[in-house]
Amino acid sequence: MHPILVDLSLGENVNFVVSSYRFFGVLAACYLSTAAYLHLRRVNLFPAQNITMIAVIIAVFFIGSRLLYAILYWPQVTEDPSILARLHLSNFTLYGGLAVSLLAWWLINKTIKLPFLKLTDHLAPHLGISAAIMRMGCFLNGCCYGVSTDMPFGIRFPPFSPAHQAQLSTASELSFFFPAAVHPTQLYEMAAAITASLAAWLVLSRKTKSGLAAAVFGIVFTAGRLTTYFFRDFPAADHLSNIIRGPIVYGTALIIFTAWAFFALKQKDASGIEEVE
Repeated sequence: MHPILVDLSLGENVNFVVSSYRFFGVLAACYLSTAAYLHLRRVNLFPAQNITMIAVIIAVFFIGSRLLYAILYWPQVTEDPSILARLHLSNFTLYGGLAVSLLAWWLINKTIKLPFLKLTDHLAPHLGISAAIMRMGCFLNGCCYGVSTDMPFGIRFPPFSPAHQAQLSTASELSFFFPAAVHPTQLYEMAAAITASLAAWLVLSRKTKSGLAAAVFGIVFTAGRLTTYFFRDFPAADHLSNIIRGPIVYGTALIIFTAWAFFALKQKDASGIEEVE
């Protein structure tokens, strides 16, 4: 656990601090934005159009992620609605942002007549890499941790880390000195994201029908997230929140991506993808 990457003193009462969570979150966004920009250039969009399109997707991602967060943590949000307006990288849920971003991405592509399926196929692997980068920040920060485990690959975060503080609220006095090992769910999700990217790239390398690579990515990534869900600790979530987060959100996503894959396979056109390669 290494929550602070940089802590420089720039003078009296002035410090320059860069957290692991924020650094890797921004790095993930920059990586995915760069990949999107390069692919959009190959469909002959002007730079200003590219930047505007990416900025809109980023904006709606945060809106969607905060909306789902509000649903999952409604009691906390009603007590402090300002949570939804804070300009930081916490208090958001990935799939809420992805759902709204995907809808906006489809609408923009349809409006300006871009090859939605082909572009999405090529961006899907980069989304997985971006998610893996983001989870590295979570791992170093100590957040998004798993439930306690006796398995040999469990991770013991330092005393008074987020995982340990959650244990102190429920466990015995011994945990005050000896934090229990937890499932490294951040690393599980990194593995799921990378596996999904590799699966999408494999589909792309075979020049298959448009949309199939994105669908495969969605199925593998969501299956990985759903599996990780059963090992992750959500100390602030109630029972209803966990039902929505797991079976409903991930189950719905799996159904959608499976239907997407069948739709892609039924297409007659298996045309090339030169314009976005």
